[in-house]
Amino acid sequence: MNDNRFSMNKFFWGLLFLLGAASLLLNRIHIWPTFFHISLFDIVLTIFFIWLFLDGLRRRNFFKILFGLAFIAIQYDELLKITAITPWTLLGAALLASIGLTIIFPGYHHNHGRQYNGFGFVDSGKKVFNESDGETLYFKNSFGSSAKYVNTNALVNATFENSFGEMQIYFDNTVIKNGTADINLDVSFGNAILYIPSTWNVENHVKTSFGTLREQNTNHSQGCPTLRIYGEIAFGDALIIYI
Repeated sequence: MNDNRFSMNKFFWGLLFLLGAASLLLNRIHIWPTFFHISLFDIVLTIFFIWLFLDGLRRRNFFKILFGLAFIAIQYDELLKITAITPWTLLGAALLASIGLTIIFPGYHHNHGRQYNGFGFVDSGKKVFNESDGETLYFKNSFGSSAKYVNTNALVNATFENSFGEMQIYFDNTVIKNGTADINLDVSFGNAILYIPSTWNVENHVKTSFGTLREQNTNHSQGCPTLRIYGEIAFGDALIIYI
């Protein structure tokens, strides 16, 4: 399930953490290189926060956009002369503004330009979807707990968005059309649990930013059908339970 191929994304994160480790060691032995009066550690943090901001713009994630800007502002608060509002006032404002913008523009957050067949829900309860001919599904949960039962005999692709809550997704009554299906899993400040038949082959293409994707139980796949999981987990957790 794990993708061990080389990627620029992995290389970037590996290099960033190596620079961070070097910065800590150099600071400990009082060798602290600076460039234009900015320390190496500050440069590493700035690169990370800029990436957070740009990735937020690319993925249209208000939390990454505003927190990226907030962390940069906190890092250079003396230069910007805003020490009166850093750090907690600024972080609190970024959190509240992110929540507010996500509520006002729910379709903007994590949309990725996809087209759906109209199944869009923001709920805090239990929903059962009986779409025997539904090939494309879209489920969403915000600020609550929700259970999604994917009852379809022709799954092609589906999107699951969960923010500030818990989402449980059941695939035990799901049939994959033509042997392969793609799902997009976006989790931010929450957790998701996916109950997947142990006979399915699962490919993990999920990106994590301060988040994890774990597996429980044993996969007994013979190679088909295949469920490919894409998306991102940011400040959250996802668990695949094979049933």
